[in-house]
Amino acid sequence: MSFEYRLRFARREPVIWLGHLDMMRTFERTIRRAGLPVSWSQGFNPRPHLEFALPGSVGLASEDDYVDILMTEPVEERLLVNLLNSSFPGGLQGLEARQITAEGPSLMSLITASDYLLQGAGLAAAAGRLLAVPEGQPWPAEKNSKGKRVSVDIRPLLLTLAIESEDRLLVRVKAGSRENLRPDLLLKVLADLGGLSEQDAADIAVTRKLLWIRDPARTDGKGDGRPDMDQLIRPFDLTGAVKP
Repeated sequence: MSFEYRLRFARREPVIWLGHLDMMRTFERTIRRAGLPVSWSQGFNPRPHLEFALPGSVGLASEDDYVDILMTEPVEERLLVNLLNSSFPGGLQGLEARQITAEGPSLMSLITASDYLLQGAGLAAAAGRLLAVPEGQPWPAEKNSKGKRVSVDIRPLLLTLAIESEDRLLVRVKAGSRENLRPDLLLKVLADLGGLSEQDAADIAVTRKLLWIRDPARTDGKGDGRPDMDQLIRPFDLTGAVKP
């Protein structure tokens, strides 16, 4: 019998400078130190059953990350958080945990959108110029895809953009395994089309504030892949925090 738990955690300095694989290894070591009854895979190189919601790029801070952990025994939710926090390295903090069912879609496949806070000089002016680009004109950015450089139009991937001050932007973007706008691509477009200097773009601090999934009980019928704001719910907001 197995027991699955969804952990919400924050990632801050200095662990924001770890890549995703290093982050996974850090969680594995933490789980061992905490003595949790985690379920392990079979085979020559067994690994603990962990599933992260959305990998974070190097330098990205987060106040709302999630990982699903499969256990062989039940663990009280508050105790789970406390045991992890007593073993985490500096910069990682467990915030809350809830038991979920082990059936249904994977955590990563549920992620639909993400909110990011961007902080740094020149952001508001660059965002204003970007938003002034006439509707229908693309916002192209180059990225690596399967070893090749490809150009993508990120405009359909940006859901909302709010200018909070001259050096703060709050954006909501499509995120997940199917469509995902990385903050570094948005910053590249802010430089290319918005006039943000390369130095200012390199100095922008980015924090993932919230992750969202689409409410499986609601549909919009638009067919354009852009979820209505009232369709988005939090990963803990499914009935009983249970996967559909």
